[in-house]
Amino acid sequence: MPTLLDNITETHEGPEPRVLIEDAKAVLRRVVRPGDDEGGEAVAMIAERAKVSTRTVYRVLNPDPEKKTISLDLADRLCVAAGVHISFSCRLLWPDGRITPYADYAAVA
Repeated sequence: MPTLLDNITETHEGPEPRVLIEDAKAVLRRVVRPGDDEGGEAVAMIAERAKVSTRTVYRVLNPDPEKKTISLDLADRLCVAAGVHISFSCRLLWPDGRITPYADYAAVA
């Protein structure tokens, strides 16, 4: 089912994988800490760096229970904005249902 996030309709069609929202949320939580008075400033900083709205950042931090993934592009922008490369922190959900790490570093070594 297509979902609307920040005025962009996302779909699960095509060969591009999606990123598990829990992984992107964990990256953001390294910068945006609940109960921190500066949390709002951190959200605004992430949003500006990622070129998304603060609402989009809050939607990743507090996702709807049925929302399990976000687009690869959005996850990459949010992770980079938080100072983390997506390949070190996020898992991918492929159209066939497989969940894999972004990169298999053991195979490269």
